Amino acid sequence: MGPDLTERQKDVLMAIVTLYIKNQKPVSSDDVLSNTRMNTSSATVRNDMQKLQHLKYIFQQHTSGGRIPTDRAVKLYFDVVKELYSSSSSVLDIPKEYKFYDLNLMFENVSKMISNTLESLVIFEYPNPKYLYITRVVVTPVTESHCVITLLTSLGLTISRTMEIYDLPHPKELESLLNKGLTGKSLSEVFSAVKLQSVQAQDERVINMFKLVEGLVNEFSRIKYTTNGFDILISKNRPPIESIEVLACIVSNDKIKEELFRDLTANRDINLCLGNELVTGEAYRPLKNFAFFYTSYCNGMNPVGRIFVITNKFSDYEKNYKVINEYTSRFSEIISKNL
Repeated sequence: MGPDLTERQKDVLMAIVTLYIKNQKPVSSDDVLSNTRMNTSSATVRNDMQKLQHLKYIFQQHTSGGRIPTDRAVKLYFDVVKELYSSSSSVLDIPKEYKFYDLNLMFENVSKMISNTLESLVIFEYPNPKYLYITRVVVTPVTESHCVITLLTSLGLTISRTMEIYDLPHPKELESLLNKGLTGKSLSEVFSAVKLQSVQAQDERVINMFKLVEGLVNEFSRIKYTTNGFDILISKNRPPIESIEVLACIVSNDKIKEELFRDLTANRDINLCLGNELVTGEAYRPLKNFAFFYTSYCNGMNPVGRIFVITNKFSDYEKNYKVINEYTSRFSEIISKNL
């Protein structure tokens, strides 16, 4: 942490960040002394604050005013929080008993819980297709010419679609053929096979079969994200209209989400970006007062999909870390147990 700082200067900096997050107002040397157990003079703290300002950890809006932490200080503060809490296996008391579940609903429910707890915008990325293995196909007749076809996957995610059965076998025979051809394969493999066979096949029945499968896997591709908390983030922080417009674009446009996720590392660590660090460009400058946390939920040790949480830049970082860490860990545990 800040090799250019003495231990006392580090303590002063952490106090400034903590007090600014708590009170949302500039921090003076007297504030630092009255809220810590530091055994030193106000003059010494002021000298330390001058050093911190020179190193761009804090800044002063007015000559006679207190100090405000910079993004550099906030990221350093978050590193301290991570180090403090990462050694603990459990830091929140949330329910631990889960029954088998519908992963589609779990995405919705967990993202809502994180959003409500942190007053944040939460984006869940659906699992990478290479980690989703088809465990069963169910064909359910609904009319003489239509069936509901459902793919069940290894992670509990289900894909259903009502389709017209044209020039295809009887539903029971169709179900048997689909299970024979698809069970045990990853969705990634199925994507590749459908693309290849739709070009090479000559038999009309084979072509129809692959069109049917293509329609099912395309249903998975159609929904890539679950998003919750836009209204909460806006109502609690009341950002300027320019910020609201950019956030609304992120929520409504999957191409923008893909742009945000493109360069994010897929690992179990909880990472932080501030302001417009995550995506460069003038269009994202209105997000300078927001913090972006990202991590991955896992199947065992393998990252399966990513989670993106947007909060106020000066929110409670200890709470942010604990909530994201605990819910992501528990979500990963559920996935790993229900293969």
